[in-house]
Amino acid sequence: MIEGLYLHIPFCARRCAYCDFNTYEGLEALIPRYVEALAADLARSTRGEEGEALKSVFFGGGTPSLLPPERVASLLVRVRQAFPRAKELEVSLEANPGAVEAGSFEALRQAGVNRLSLGVQAIQDRALKALGRIHDAAQAERAVRLAQAAGFERLSVDLMFGLPGQSMQEWEQSLDWALGLGLAHISFYGLSVEPGTRFHALQAQGRLELPEEGLQADMYSLGVQRLASAGLARYEVSNFAKPGHACQHNRLYWLNRETLGLGAGAWTFMGGERFGRTRDPKAYAQELDAGPARKQESESLKGLAARGEAAYLRLRLAEGVDLASWAKEFDRDWDADFNGQTSALLAKGLLQRQGGRLYIPDQALPLANEVFREFVISTET
Repeated sequence: MIEGLYLHIPFCARRCAYCDFNTYEGLEALIPRYVEALAADLARSTRGEEGEALKSVFFGGGTPSLLPPERVASLLVRVRQAFPRAKELEVSLEANPGAVEAGSFEALRQAGVNRLSLGVQAIQDRALKALGRIHDAAQAERAVRLAQAAGFERLSVDLMFGLPGQSMQEWEQSLDWALGLGLAHISFYGLSVEPGTRFHALQAQGRLELPEEGLQADMYSLGVQRLASAGLARYEVSNFAKPGHACQHNRLYWLNRETLGLGAGAWTFMGGERFGRTRDPKAYAQELDAGPARKQESESLKGLAARGEAAYLRLRLAEGVDLASWAKEFDRDWDADFNGQTSALLAKGLLQRQGGRLYIPDQALPLANEVFREFVISTET
């Protein structure tokens, strides 16, 4: 039963220096045709009878806020047609502070978007320029204020730490800025230098100066503490919210719920199978002109490999794994598969077991990736 719908919008005014997502510059003229391809893909990929299960629609990218609001509205009409029995939906859209205006926010609200995620990343103009962002700090604050004025109560900002030349003081400034806006949701992520990005090329040339690992761990720990003291509880490794404001779409991913992904390069997880769509937006639109979208890079997750993925995804959540619920869902005791990994991680203090629950304690969060690696199991196992 499809619980989440992801719509990938691959257009960007400028590709950021750290970005390894499936995004493209200079293709805005393709938007009308691409939206029609998305609508066709939606109609061909759904049957309607699973509509009651749908909980979330997420416009991700790329820069979804480059879509004219009327295009967003038309897609949401198609979603309602495809899932006629869907009830209350969380409809999220990622927005770039440099690609929105007051009228756009109001129109997006009228179209049915009820949650916005603003990619601010930093509050220092120097850092934003280094990242390749198209906005400055003043535009970031203006975007937040405009979204609030348009009535978006479910509003989040993204921040990044571990940026080139970033000091602890600058990281604190970004946190203070976000907290001062009274937001109910904040996400923050450590910079990851990925192959194929401009930052990766600079790093290979020895021209990318990043904070050392110990400082990055301290930045993360400070962020957890500061947000918690402001009433934003950590509900996932990188996500913090006041009660009732957690992002439901992302929780679907971490709980391994069935999610349909449409658009160039989007990924679907259904029936234990994960598969993608054609990555090139023009090729994707041409494909949908001719017929149904073809599966790309299909992978079947079964047995221990499937349980291993479910394990590390759920350990991302603050509540961790409820062992009794796990046994009921998978008809198998946790320790039957993972006793060795669990014992070793408990001994290192990277996991904690309490009241039938297994979770990563706050002090071990900077080393969370070490925990996750223990549960990555080959699909050939």
